[in-house]
Amino acid sequence: GEGGAAKPPVFDENTLFYPVVEAYALSQTTSGSKDVDAVVESTDKEGLFAPCMVGQLEGQFLKMFAKSTKASRVLDVGTFTGYSALSFAEGIAAGGKVVTLESDAKIAGVAKSLFDGSAQKEKIELVVGDAKGAMRKLLEDNEQFDIVFLDADKENYVTYYDLTMEGLLAPGGVILADNSLCSLVYTEGDERRQKLHDFNEHVRKDARVEQVVLTVREGITLIQPLA
Repeated sequence: GEGGAAKPPVFDENTLFYPVVEAYALSQTTSGSKDVDAVVESTDKEGLFAPCMVGQLEGQFLKMFAKSTKASRVLDVGTFTGYSALSFAEGIAAGGKVVTLESDAKIAGVAKSLFDGSAQKEKIELVVGDAKGAMRKLLEDNEQFDIVFLDADKENYVTYYDLTMEGLLAPGGVILADNSLCSLVYTEGDERRQKLHDFNEHVRKDARVEQVVLTVREGITLIQPLA
């Protein structure tokens, strides 16, 4: 149906997929490198919230997306323990750069040690602090990126999107917004459910772009400015 509803529709499941589908898809997907496997291990060992990780199905998608678009610069908004940053780094050419932003110093410390021990160390720059401030600084410095991956606090997606559209995207660049279908899978009453729906509507109403919502994991929206 048409967009425009004030609220997301009721959806009683906590995942978009039947378990068999996701497990089968994963079993047929290229396995992660030892660097991304180390992220999974560390996240577990540190007792951090594993669902915040993109996981191999999505990680492989991000790697191959970066590779196939020949991206050389990626902005990763919301590092967590580094799975997405490493996946992007593996997909971009030598000499490329992933700038990754994380607000939580403890989590950033875990990511930093994983980056430092990885084959992608030279390609990754970790910035610790408020993402909005970091993005404004990148704008001031006229930095531009082929891919901007939004995966930080869902309440601020609209702000991150607007900042990206102010000039952080290189010509032909793409925004990937992760968890865009959590507007369905988060439980009723969770504020993030409404915030993500508001974000989805904000993008849908933006005449400057075209977009597609992919049903990968918890939803990834590909957004590209019109030529």
